[in-house]
Amino acid sequence: MSLIHLPQAKWASGTGRQVILKGDFDKIEQAVVETFELAQGPSLEYVSASQVQVNATVDCKARVMLTGLPSPLHRGVFVDGGLSDGRYRENATPATLDVASPGSLWGTEKASQWYAVNAVAGAGDTTFSLKGMPVMRVSSQATQVITLRNNPDTLDIGYGFTTNELVDGKILVLTGASRGLMRAITANNSDNATGGTITYGGSALTLAQGDWLVGLPKTNFGYLGMILNDASSDLAPFFQEGNAYRYHTHRDLAQGAINGFTAYDLALTAPPMARRLMGYAAATDGYDLKLAVSYDGSNAALIIHAPPPDIALHGVRGAVPFDCLAPSHQSLYLDNNNTANQVVRITGWEE
Repeated sequence: MSLIHLPQAKWASGTGRQVILKGDFDKIEQAVVETFELAQGPSLEYVSASQVQVNATVDCKARVMLTGLPSPLHRGVFVDGGLSDGRYRENATPATLDVASPGSLWGTEKASQWYAVNAVAGAGDTTFSLKGMPVMRVSSQATQVITLRNNPDTLDIGYGFTTNELVDGKILVLTGASRGLMRAITANNSDNATGGTITYGGSALTLAQGDWLVGLPKTNFGYLGMILNDASSDLAPFFQEGNAYRYHTHRDLAQGAINGFTAYDLALTAPPMARRLMGYAAATDGYDLKLAVSYDGSNAALIIHAPPPDIALHGVRGAVPFDCLAPSHQSLYLDNNNTANQVVRITGWEE
């Protein structure tokens, strides 16, 4: 493929004007045409409780530009921190990521954990492999040393990185006051329990407990999607099509009576890359279905209110689907007027 051939090494040699042959123009022309075949990257496919793959055959190749991670500020814009060459790679056979296999992740496998799946390749590689980077939360910071928090925001965590494994890569802050800022990683420890730390250089970031961040590796990489390793260390089954993801089975966000707008962390229902949520509100035992959704904790952005039907279906006596924004603070305020037997479930998200 011509995108693989560009730029050509000979163009960087010597000084002054460079010789471009007729065959070079042919590659350039073909490369321009090929870019129209890359409207979006290849999708991830759920394989098993530990594996996802990017499927490919010799006739339907998986093609990707290693342009880094989607910007948390601008949809459709990618950032790589100057770490990736941004060039084209393609596979004619499936690439598999097994979270239980050593070397498949930065760090060691953790339960209740989101992973950013990256296509990675060496400078001279024409194909790519898959590797997962844990999406991390802040517990605290002191003198630009970040102590890490687990994804449910219940306990500090260590990811078992090799000492300084992430050095010369960068962190990108996904939420909070420093959202959209990057810093170079200058150190990380190897703690694999509850004492993980990352040290960064440059000016200090404004970070608070619960803020999300992700590592940008010092290699050629392109983001392909998010996967969730659940509380049992099994991957949550999903379908992905472009930027849209659907769970095989819903994940509960809230249950029971909620008296006034209350913040619910999206931690293990949608990743911090999510911009839109899909789900449904349901009621059991003949109760009215009630749900109000707010982004700011004061004003309702969405209201669902319905009487129960006479006959239950799959254990509920009323259910209404909804979609809404996933706010940048990665939480929703919910209220059901203190009504019992209510449940709010997330069925998928869009990035």
